[in-house]
Amino acid sequence: MSFIIRRQLSTLIPPKVASPANLSASPNAQRINKVLDFYKGLPKKSDPAPAPYFGNTPAQRYYDKYREAGSGKTLLHIIAGGLALYYTIDYKVHLRHHK
Repeated sequence: MSFIIRRQLSTLIPPKVASPANLSASPNAQRINKVLDFYKGLPKKSDPAPAPYFGNTPAQRYYDKYREAGSGKTLLHIIAGGLALYYTIDYKVHLRHHK
């Protein structure tokens, strides 16, 4: 039973194909070097991710004012919103007991 589990786990972990020890010791080192050179020659993605576009909405104005500037006020706004939501729910539940 443990053999089956070990075999299943071994298929998840890729073999060490391009480790330095395998490159120098293997007779197929030239083939691996050709593959590595091919992948090194491929162009790398250098385009920055585009910023989300919301149009001229309150969400876009908030994003421009706080998120793009790297301000820590966003965290304070999330905490204040959570406290306001908690207070509202607690108030509504408290009113149910007085009916």
